[in-house]
Amino acid sequence: MLTPRRATPADADGITRMRSEFILSQPLDPDWLALCRDQLAKRLQSGGDARAYVVDAPGGGLATCALALVGPVLPAPRYPQGLAARIQAVATRPGYRRRGHAKAALAALLEELEEESITLFELHASEESRHLYEVLGFSSDPALMRRTKVPAPSRGDDTAPAAPADDWDAVHRLAGVFGRLDTENGLQPEEQWTLQVLKLAEEVGEAAQAVIGARGTNPRKGHSHSWADVQDEVADAVITGMVTLARMRPDAREHLSAVLARKTARFLPPDDPSGDPSGGSSRR
Repeated sequence: MLTPRRATPADADGITRMRSEFILSQPLDPDWLALCRDQLAKRLQSGGDARAYVVDAPGGGLATCALALVGPVLPAPRYPQGLAARIQAVATRPGYRRRGHAKAALAALLEELEEESITLFELHASEESRHLYEVLGFSSDPALMRRTKVPAPSRGDDTAPAAPADDWDAVHRLAGVFGRLDTENGLQPEEQWTLQVLKLAEEVGEAAQAVIGARGTNPRKGHSHSWADVQDEVADAVITGMVTLARMRPDAREHLSAVLARKTARFLPPDDPSGDPSGGSSRR
């Protein structure tokens, strides 16, 4: 197994890209990637609040990263130093998974944090990563809640990335980010398209699982989802489908409009100025 090492500011780009590609629900566009990379590079310097361990891939780049951010809290008997560490990102590239890299990197990170007398650790675990964290001593807290409120951009604020002009602008930005990442990983266009279509199938499958959860038809899990969850999963599938088309065709917007027009002509009745839904024919 490859040995984890302490990350340096030079690793900020690789860590930022792995967080964008494998952790966030939607990848960052190039402007946000650059902003996060530059911030992380500063915070990984001596005296900064970031700590990270990485595993190098044999062919270059990173195979695994584990990143924590240290911040102050009011002291208590269980964390007398008044410091807490939030595990911000733990990720492994697909070709290197199930080899113990993530566990080794995270264990090294936790060991360093403990040497700094930090005793309070927090993270947000996905269902598939829960076992890893439990092995390292983490436990679930049913009282943990989150709230995110995105501030409106200030006028004249040039530091924030420009907002997408419309939905298709956002879709093409996402397609561009995915395309650059896959190209950097050495994938040819048809390989990229294949993986993107499989990603679409995955999103549709998650929507189907949400329906099962909303209807409570799985006897082991019962009612595990709401119909609002189903709607969110369907929206994810729609977005992924649009991104998939945009990755295959630069004219994705026009192509979708043309296909929609053909479907409309086939399945919708022609307009009838009389308002007769039967199209003017009498079936008595």
